[in-house]
Order: sequence, then structure tokens, then C-alpha cells
Amino acid sequence: MPRRFHTAVVRAHLEQTERHGRCPREPYAREVEHAHGVRRFELECSGWHASRWTKDVTAPETAALVQAFIDATLAAPEGGPSPGPAMG
Repeated sequence: MPRRFHTAVVRAHLEQTERHGRCPREPYAREVEHAHGVRRFELECSGWHASRWTKDVTAPETAALVQAFIDATLAAPEGGPSPGPAMG
């Protein structure tokens, strides 16, 4: 998978898995920095108790998330729904 898509895979994973406290809402994630093999994302939840925080994702973590996405996509039945980026 071309590197230009890696940010989207990581962003989708964070939106599906990260929460602040017990908030059930999916936050919005955006990459704010990419330096020295670390992608820094800012996550924001606009729920009842709005919150903003950052999450760093290392190059090995990014590679694992991208590999899990590719594996899940290849394992999905043809013509079926596409798996989410956080599968794996």
C-alpha cells in the first residue's frame, strides 16, 4: 500500500478505538505532525464533556496497523463489505 494512504489507515483506527474516559463517541482525529518516524494526531470529542488530546503513533505501530488492514482486506469475501481499518 502506498505510504500516502498510511495516515488514513491510522486515523480511522484511532477514531474507532480511542476514547476519552468512558465517552462512547468516536473522536475526530487529524495528523498534526510527522517527524522522526512518529505520527502525532490530535483527537477531539465534541460530546457532553468536550475534550482534546494527542496520540503519538510510532513507525512500527503504523506498519502493524497497515498490515492488519491489508490482511483483513485480503481475507474479506469478494463482493462483501470492506473491513474497517482497525481490523486485525
